Amino acid sequence: MNTSWHAQIQLPDTARRWIGLAAILGAVFAMAELPLYFVVPACDPPACGVETGSLMPDWLILTRTLFNFLALTMFLVFMSGVRFLITRADARFEWFGAVAGIAGVAWTIVDMVAKGIEGSSAIKAVEEIDPTRTVPTYLLYGAITHLMLVVFGIAFGYAVLRSRALPGWVGWSSFAIAALHLAGVPSMFFGFNSSEFYASNGWGAVAMFNGIAATWLAAVGVSILRRRTSLRSAAHA
Repeated sequence: MNTSWHAQIQLPDTARRWIGLAAILGAVFAMAELPLYFVVPACDPPACGVETGSLMPDWLILTRTLFNFLALTMFLVFMSGVRFLITRADARFEWFGAVAGIAGVAWTIVDMVAKGIEGSSAIKAVEEIDPTRTVPTYLLYGAITHLMLVVFGIAFGYAVLRSRALPGWVGWSSFAIAALHLAGVPSMFFGFNSSEFYASNGWGAVAMFNGIAATWLAAVGVSILRRRTSLRSAAHA
């Protein structure tokens, strides 16, 4: 370990606490949003079809959008701290922490833009719509998001394992998250029927995959908080 650099890097307990809490809160808001994609009014043909989806009231779409904004804002706070977590443990792996953090921030911004367009479309539309079908943002929160999380998962996992900033399971499970989202990238070739598992906007390739990532980030947040407590206990021992 580069001890000369290590001695210069400081991460106050308060900052570490906020980083961990942000991951947990982000997951809470994401889990609150997820069921709203499945609780939609019944709609039968010819009123509804592959092109239109299930017509939804504005309040439902905007509530989902709000929860998404809150979740991604919290995840952005977490991602901004990844580099510092890694550098504090071992400055030699700062670049990997920076790559992970930048990819994570890019994910939050791209996804927030996609959901913002959907919410804005619902506000503008005179009639009820299903923005997961009628608003073509599928690649933003689909394949592009998957690629950003692949980069994040690989860089973060490697940095954690080499720097030992967090327990080993965080690093190995980060690779699993990267593999999961890599598997989601080809969904862009399978249409836009969101009721199908593996469509570009499918409930599996998008909602379920992102739900797993959010749950994992909550576990990482808990690990960060526990790590801080362990380090403080060791310092007083």
